[in-house]
Amino acid sequence: MPWFDIGNAQAVLSFGANFLETWLSPVSYTRGFTGLREGETKLRGTLVQFEARMSATGAKADHWVPVRPGTEGLVALAIGKLASEIRGGSTPRVFSGVDPAQVAEQAGVELEALESVAQLFAANAVLAIPGGAALGQSNGLEIAEAVLALNGLSDNFGKPGGVYLSALAPNQ
Repeated sequence: MPWFDIGNAQAVLSFGANFLETWLSPVSYTRGFTGLREGETKLRGTLVQFEARMSATGAKADHWVPVRPGTEGLVALAIGKLASEIRGGSTPRVFSGVDPAQVAEQAGVELEALESVAQLFAANAVLAIPGGAALGQSNGLEIAEAVLALNGLSDNFGKPGGVYLSALAPNQ
């Protein structure tokens, strides 16, 4: 099982993971969320929640973005494509064939919202979390892969504010 270091992230993009209420370990992730929000020792982190219905985590997010069920992975790929273009250089293959305008239409999201999140992604160390109802869809594995690809773009595997595999997870 992966462990997501929310407390040390600068920004978190959650795709259906209701980590403050019911997902995996709400107590541990609430502690991490407290660290994300701490403003005394670092800049206050940002949470963007993508989901079909507002959860407790969505209610606490800086930005709640409603998406059509099953489109979370497409949204993640569109954000990856846009963020890659903002950063310059080559676009990773996983994001290269994505049309953000088409994704925005399919997901029922404004293209400007995706562009805004891509700006956030390009400027910060971002942690992307797949989970909850998004993974319960018939395309749940593809959604998880697309969201985890954002962590690859952010180069945060095994690093503070990133994703750890269980064997590498620090004791919480």
